[in-house]
Amino acid sequence: MSIVDVPAELRVEHLLNSVKQLSPGELDQFTQKLAEWQQQQGSIVDENVDPDASDDEVLAFIKKNTRLPEKENRRYWELRLKREDTDLCDDETVEYENFLTKLAEMSVKRLEALTILVHRWKKPASEILSEYGLHISQHDEPDYYESISQLIHSETKRQEYSKG
Repeated sequence: MSIVDVPAELRVEHLLNSVKQLSPGELDQFTQKLAEWQQQQGSIVDENVDPDASDDEVLAFIKKNTRLPEKENRRYWELRLKREDTDLCDDETVEYENFLTKLAEMSVKRLEALTILVHRWKKPASEILSEYGLHISQHDEPDYYESISQLIHSETKRQEYSKG
């Protein structure tokens, strides 16, 4: 592992200079971890909608909190479908419950933002949702639903067959 000089006061330039000191392998590892972190940060729902934000910003906030990021959404559906057929292991149960918690938090954030538009535009929420094509997509079966469903059902049958 390379040792890099990092000043006490970090600026973007300092970070970039530190990254430039990494070996090619370490740079690949750093890039991968940074991408994972960015994806995770993009899916965090801790932020609140700014009541003074523009209409476009509020709409973007609603859209952001309408669906899990693709990788998480796929995993959520895998666990959801598997749970319909069989028991989830402890780790899967915790993961599934975390997804449910996150989806509930996203719903609250989405409703807070929608409330801002309802008050501004003096329109019913259903009309705004319909007009802008905003719907709760975690309830919709994704495009890959059939392939996940078939995979999980065949895996469940294989496990039942090997037990019996």
